[in-house]
Amino acid sequence: MGKVSAVSVLSVGQTGQVTIPAEFRKAHALTGGAKLLAVRMGDTLVMAPHDAMLESICLRLEEAMRGAGLSPRELEAAALEEREAIVAKRYRGSPGRRRHPRR
Repeated sequence: MGKVSAVSVLSVGQTGQVTIPAEFRKAHALTGGAKLLAVRMGDTLVMAPHDAMLESICLRLEEAMRGAGLSPRELEAAALEEREAIVAKRYRGSPGRRRHPRR
């Protein structure tokens, strides 16, 4: 099979149905009746194939957030702050430093 594109534009029908392109369905073994998990991340919607393990992880994360008194917005803000700190440390060093992380 050829390379699957990373992005596709989807249309939402009158009843809210979305058709997933064939290349995505094949790449993720999605057949009729397959369930997807829709996750809101800020102003982004991410869809992932649903499975029991993923659902369990999401439920545990939600429970941990509630237990810590964090809202999804607070968690998102903290993640963005941490990301900015990592980027600043890694990419805004002195001019002589490597610009790409080691792999």
